[in-house]
Amino acid sequence: MFIENWKDTAFGTDYGNDFKDFLEEISKEKLTLKDVFVACDLEKYFENPNLLNQKTDNNVKLENPDFEQFVHYEDAIIALTAIIAESELNGNADLTNSYGTKILTFEITSEELTTLKKSLTYIYDNPDKFVLFEMLDEDGITETLSDISEIIEQLNNCIEKK
Repeated sequence: MFIENWKDTAFGTDYGNDFKDFLEEISKEKLTLKDVFVACDLEKYFENPNLLNQKTDNNVKLENPDFEQFVHYEDAIIALTAIIAESELNGNADLTNSYGTKILTFEITSEELTTLKKSLTYIYDNPDKFVLFEMLDEDGITETLSDISEIIEQLNNCIEKK
């Protein structure tokens, strides 16, 4: 459905792809944000959003017993919101159509959707605060912001459906 259109923005970067792989490794039939938060420290940014103002390379540490692994906050949020929007609108997110190997389903509340939408909107409104946008040329920035805008729109649709 939508995820195929967003795949380059959501999973085209090394960090976005790593976060997708991380989500695919959580072995649950239906994922929740709590499942994600148990396996990484993303929740700290929701609890203390001022952390995002401290530097442009805010990292989310992923649980990995073999080595220390992290992804950039913005890549994690873009990947997560794309998957969740697709899951909510389509019943699941078929990542086999988007560089992945699994079909993921999220169980999420309206409040969580609203929090994720706020987080993604903050990225959209402040691209200069994130290292992802430092690495893109003008066309890449335009395309990424366009996809983020579409994901925000679909998160709004999800919230309205709840």
